[in-house]
Formats: sequence, C-alpha cells, structure tokens
Amino acid sequence: MLNSQLIGSFISKLRKEKDLTQVELADKLNVSHQAVSKWERGDSVPDIGTLVLLADEFNLSVDDLLNGGKKDEKSFKNVGPIVYNIAKKDTHKAADLVNNGESELEDLISIAPVLKTSSIDSVTKNLDDKKLSIHHIGQLAPFLSEESLEELFNRISDDDSYSIKDIVQLAPFLRSELLTKLLMSKRNSLSIGDIAHLGPFLGGEIDNLINDIPLEGVPWKFITGLAPFVSLDVLKTLVEKAINDEISFNKVVAIAPFLDQETTDKLALRISGQKAESHHLSALAPFVSKQTLGKIAMSVELDDHSFIAIAPFLGEGELGKLVEEADLNSISPSALANLAPFLSQESLVKLITKMKS
Repeated sequence: MLNSQLIGSFISKLRKEKDLTQVELADKLNVSHQAVSKWERGDSVPDIGTLVLLADEFNLSVDDLLNGGKKDEKSFKNVGPIVYNIAKKDTHKAADLVNNGESELEDLISIAPVLKTSSIDSVTKNLDDKKLSIHHIGQLAPFLSEESLEELFNRISDDDSYSIKDIVQLAPFLRSELLTKLLMSKRNSLSIGDIAHLGPFLGGEIDNLINDIPLEGVPWKFITGLAPFVSLDVLKTLVEKAINDEISFNKVVAIAPFLDQETTDKLALRISGQKAESHHLSALAPFVSKQTLGKIAMSVELDDHSFIAIAPFLGEGELGKLVEEADLNSISPSALANLAPFLSQESLVKLITKMKS
C-alpha cells in the first residue's frame, strides 16, 4: 500500500535536488504550495493526475515515485501503466492491463487511495470476473461506490465463495438489505458474536437475524454491544440467555437505558449481593424502581454527591431509612440541607434529633 511518509520524503528530496521552492514546484504542477507541503510532510499523497506530472517533472517512472526512490524490494513494479491510463481517463485500457496480465490486480488495489471513486468504479466494471476474488473485493470496498461494490460482489459470489468473515469485512460498505440477505444465507453458521460485530450496519433486520439463531449462554460483551440496536423484546431475550456469572453492576448500568424498569430491577436485584459502588447507584437511579434503588443503596457507603444524586429517585421512606442509618459525620451540612426537600416530615424530625444528640 502507499506509504505517504516515504513518498513525501522522496518528493522533498527531488525538489531540493532541482533547487525548487515548494511554491515553484506547485506552480509547475498547477497545485497550491500547501498541497506540496502536505505531500512532503506525509500528510497526503498527490492525486493520480499529479503523480503523472510529478514523474514527468523529475524524469522518473510513477513506480519509482511511489516506491520513494527505493531500488531494492520495490512494492510497486508495474503500477505506472495503470496510472497513466486512468489519468488519460482510459479506464477500459487500465482494466485490460490487468485482464491481460501486464499488471496485477494488486497494483490497482495499491493505488486505490489516490483514485477517484468514479475512476475505480469504471476500471473494476471492466475487469474479468476470473481475476476477482472475495478477498480483492474486500480490499477495494472502501474505495468503491455502494452500487459498484454490490455489482462486483454479485458478479462473483455464490453461497460457497464467501464466509461470514468476508461479510463482516464488507459490512460498513453494503446496504443493510443486502447485508441481511447475505447473513441469512449463512444463518446456519451465524453466531451472536457475528451479529454483535455487525449491529451498527444491520438496520431493522437485526431482530429477525437474532431470532433465527440458537441462543444459549450469551456473553455479556455481546449483549452490551447489541443493546442500542435491538428491540426491547430481543434485548430481554438476550438477557435471559446471558451467562449469569458474567453479570456485574457495570454491565447492568451499560444496558439499563435500553431496558424496561421491570427487567432492570430483576437484574439489579439478582446481583445485589455483589459490592456496588456509589457511582453505580447514580447511574442506575433513573432506570430502577424506588424500592430496588433503596435496597441496593443500603449496602453502599454513600458520599454527599451520591446521596444528592439518588434522592430525587427514592421514595420518602427509602431515603429516610438511608439517612437514619447513615453516619452523619460523613455527610456535610450542605448535603443534608439539599436532602431535606425529599424527606418526609417524620424523617426530617428524626434527622434533626439525631444531629442534636
């Protein structure tokens, strides 16, 4: 692949050898001096047309330029003809170079980052199907239009030519409808882990995919990853099938915003024997019932911030019980004043009495 640092350093060396300023080289190439500066710093590489002009300016081949002047173990050996034909907008001839074996498909893939999408779409459209593999398509995917990628995939694919790993690689570049179709064809070997990796790309079909595969002992890391993308019913099913000994307050906090209160209560109470931290209470407070929050809070050493944070979510009874059992020396007077509006009159009287004693 293109090494922008190596190419940039070589351009800088060539420019200095010809005693040109960045501005002078930029004028010769009809680009800005800022563009030349970015090349030389390795922040970017010249586009396909400018590569040809640069090679001509320094009396080099495009391959030499892309190899950064390195003569041994060259990465680019026959890219130049492809580059020259694409620069002349003769993409059909560029494809013929690959089809005839004069250049390799890997040569085209190596320069894909500097090709316009329209150019690489046009070249691949004219490639011989026998030259293509699912591996090649995966490498080209970031540079192709969605339509060209799907057309290319459909030209060479059958159910045996690609794996779920290939689908995962292509997922960010495919329409969710096609992605779902591909996964459905592989559902017998599809796992919840595969779907978790693809969650952001599946759209509304993710529930159907999950419902179509067996679920036993689902790792919590997958539930956490899928929570934002699945329906409440499917998320509850995943929770039911979760590996119980992996549940922790951190994990419940992570999925609580996507669950209903009843399910969150059950999860929180299931692990109430574990040690909770005050920050867990603050995070769970909006998503559990007053009774559950109060029960968990009884086993936590609360500080000023936590008391004030959970107070609006507790009932007067639960809050009053917490305050009664708290070490008042650990709660500042200002925090107690902030708690007062949430306490019942009876609890407030008890609090004042306790403070005086």
